[in-house]
Amino acid sequence: MESNDKTNTLIKKGQSMTLRAYYKSLPEPTFPKRDFIQEIANKCNVSLTTANNWIKYGIKPNNPEHVHILSEMTGISPEKLWIE
Repeated sequence: MESNDKTNTLIKKGQSMTLRAYYKSLPEPTFPKRDFIQEIANKCNVSLTTANNWIKYGIKPNNPEHVHILSEMTGISPEKLWIE
């Protein structure tokens, strides 16, 4: 007897699906840290490397508008974004 445990629960009985369609039906993965860095880069119109440097290496942006954007995005006051 064949097990039905491995069948796609999204497919109704009697319907078939290709491997490609099955793959496309899977939910998109989420990567919150990468997405956050990408959002910073987009909002500040800087490279991913620059956004990474601000976060990972504590480098402060030269542009005060970038500091304001980061503060708005995180809810952290500008004075506390980088504590020295």
